[in-house]
Amino acid sequence: MARHFCASAFVINPKNKKILLVKHHLFDKWVQPGGHIEDNETPEETAMREVFEETGIRIKLLGDHFPREDDLIRPLGIQCNRKDNGDKHFDIIYAAVPNNGDAELVVSGESTGIGWFSRKELENLSIFPDVKITMDYILKNYFGN
Repeated sequence: MARHFCASAFVINPKNKKILLVKHHLFDKWVQPGGHIEDNETPEETAMREVFEETGIRIKLLGDHFPREDDLIRPLGIQCNRKDNGDKHFDIIYAAVPNNGDAELVVSGESTGIGWFSRKELENLSIFPDVKITMDYILKNYFGN
């Protein structure tokens, strides 16, 4: 069993409360942008890099630096995603907002689609249940919705 460490970001535009998702080419589901942590890279750097590479959107991560101001941002959570072959992907997830939410979206070679979606639109998308759970949490705890 291999273990992989990843980071991703649930990016929500505060202006319209839409979430940025990519359609994963292997799962054929809409997911938050993210990927593997590279050597000498922090999880924060990974999340920001992956979102930009997969979407063309630059982001600001939300959260507190804890316990000291010069520590890394406390992630929203850590998911353990299991593959059919027994491998595990530990995904350090962050909440984020776009720096350039009006920028043109750029589809990378790792996905087959990209878009901004309202909470209501998630009901008709092929997604994992945690996408709705996480979006609801972020809307309530960061935007008061």
